Amino acid sequence: MTRNTRTRADSRRGRTLARETERDARRDRFRLALARADRGVLSPEDCAQLRADVDAEVIESDTHRRSAGGQQATAMRLHQRIEAAENAIREIEAERDGLLAQLHTGKDARSGSPSTR
Repeated sequence: MTRNTRTRADSRRGRTLARETERDARRDRFRLALARADRGVLSPEDCAQLRADVDAEVIESDTHRRSAGGQQATAMRLHQRIEAAENAIREIEAERDGLLAQLHTGKDARSGSPSTR
């Protein structure tokens, strides 16, 4: 495979599908282990598999929680930047309007128009 050639498994969609497939398999094993536990026939191998699957779910959950927290923090920073930009725009517009008003007042005074009398 060349350096620039990507397979389905290398792509984001491929990795997502692989994670979903793995998660579905773990959940199927959970259901099987819980059914066996209900019947009281959970073997030592089932217990070990259950522990490994629970650990994997906890790790995946923690990873997604950290990712969501980072995304939320980024969204808050962007929101603050947008608010600051909007405030700057309002200040500049107010300054522009004030300068235009001064400019028109100065023109009226120089031309001796009736509006200044």
